[in-house]
Amino acid sequence: MADNSELLNEPVTAPHIWVARFFNWLEAQSRFGMPVFAFLLGVLLSRAFAPTNLFPAVFIVIPFALLLLGRARDGKAAFGYGWWVGFGLFSLGLNWIGYSFTQQDNVPAILAPFAVFALTALLSIYTGVSFWVTWRLQVTGIARVFVFAASWTLFEVARGFWFTGFPWHLVGAMWAEWLPVAQTVYWLSVYGLSFLTVFAAGSLVLFLDEKPPLKAVGIAIAGMLLFPVLAVGGYQRLSNNETYYNLGVSLRLVQANISQNEKWRSYLINDHFDNHMQLSRSQSEKGKAEGIKLLIWPETAVQRETFDRDGSLLRWRMSRLLDFGSYAITGAPRFTEEGGELNYYNSLIAFNAKGSLYARYDKNHLVPFGEYLPLEGVLKAMGLSQLTKMMGGSAWSAGETLQTVKLPGVPSFSPLICYEGIFPGQVILPENRPEWMLIISNDAWFGMTDGPYQHLALSRLRAIEEGLPLVRSTSTGVSAVIDAHGRTVSSLGLGRRGTVESPLPKAIEEPPFPTGLRILAFVFLSAGILAFYLLQVMRRERLIKE
Repeated sequence: MADNSELLNEPVTAPHIWVARFFNWLEAQSRFGMPVFAFLLGVLLSRAFAPTNLFPAVFIVIPFALLLLGRARDGKAAFGYGWWVGFGLFSLGLNWIGYSFTQQDNVPAILAPFAVFALTALLSIYTGVSFWVTWRLQVTGIARVFVFAASWTLFEVARGFWFTGFPWHLVGAMWAEWLPVAQTVYWLSVYGLSFLTVFAAGSLVLFLDEKPPLKAVGIAIAGMLLFPVLAVGGYQRLSNNETYYNLGVSLRLVQANISQNEKWRSYLINDHFDNHMQLSRSQSEKGKAEGIKLLIWPETAVQRETFDRDGSLLRWRMSRLLDFGSYAITGAPRFTEEGGELNYYNSLIAFNAKGSLYARYDKNHLVPFGEYLPLEGVLKAMGLSQLTKMMGGSAWSAGETLQTVKLPGVPSFSPLICYEGIFPGQVILPENRPEWMLIISNDAWFGMTDGPYQHLALSRLRAIEEGLPLVRSTSTGVSAVIDAHGRTVSSLGLGRRGTVESPLPKAIEEPPFPTGLRILAFVFLSAGILAFYLLQVMRRERLIKE
């Protein structure tokens, strides 16, 4: 690292001198000064996401992250700075996960901070590696901005797909509640918006160079103007496209606001069902959901595993709510027996006014360690069955695939259960495109924390990304009907009991390219940028050896 001690005696006449003095002071305080600063940058970045939605944070964090990289003495330091940024981001941004431990009688709440720490420590490896790759390619100026944007985006995609994936707190997702900018995902996907955001924010660091080249200044100015341009374009798109409705398809979403620690108590299960029934009737004198085409209850609103069986009394009772030609959709567990073993599924079930089943969908993207135990079969084959029991085992079995469900007289829809709605490019069958998406969820696990708001924001992006309206029914909120541009048509807030009433919005024109192809395009773009500069590094190292 260059000796910047002489700067301590110079007047502050330029931004680069101020920055150098700041980092010199930080390093002089303690060997923990730089890691703590990196951690605080991550904490600030976490505020860019719902429900705070402080988007200017990214335009502070990313330039300072690049300045940190410029101070890294070696690859280990670069990885460490990135890891601490990630740890600050995820430890505060995902702290709501710890709340779920207070809702389980069989899991000590004292484990919550350790679980959050372990998860965030693992996720932070992705940000650490993105910093290391940028450092390793030995680039400066505008090249470093391009490389950092490419590296960050590539490892966001990796985090979203590897080991079942966890695409939470993608930088592009910070725009979910800023709808004019969020319209960009319709063309580029959320990962494309991440690339643009990191690049635009990173380009600001060029103004802190001692003598930035004119070309670099021009690129930095273009980066600054990029998002105002996107915002204006998105505003025009929203202004020129009103919401159209399938007027013959009226919805009623039931939100009973039942807390998670009461949900599965055997002596309350019948009360929970009656609670949903009462809300479903609304003020009807006939005791029915009059005039409602689709009556929708949330994930596991029914806690009886025999709900899908012939002769189910609860299904018959629920069907009595319906007019002829109407349907009810609810979440309920179910089981099958195969080879002497019982397999339980987290399911969505649709039926008509006679109680006849029309559709059944089993959740296929399960939550690791929450709904299933990764590598459980391998552990059992190794004779470690007792270990799998100690770790909880797999509570649920996975369904086979996504579906496109068609009920007579109702536009086709893609059924999704909770966690499945956060995955870009994995919410519909492209070869059998539905006309809307339905997410049933149980956000009671996370109480009145940031979690349900972040979950809603991610779901909103899927609607814009696919050009499809979204109906979201949750147990404790936020339940909502969202149009294909991400606008909320009707909703019921967190922690409230009631119903959401709305006609079903119509889909808009299919995006020019499938979401998976848009994601792949930015994977190739990012990988191509990194490969280009890697070849330059290899060429320089070969010349040095010669």
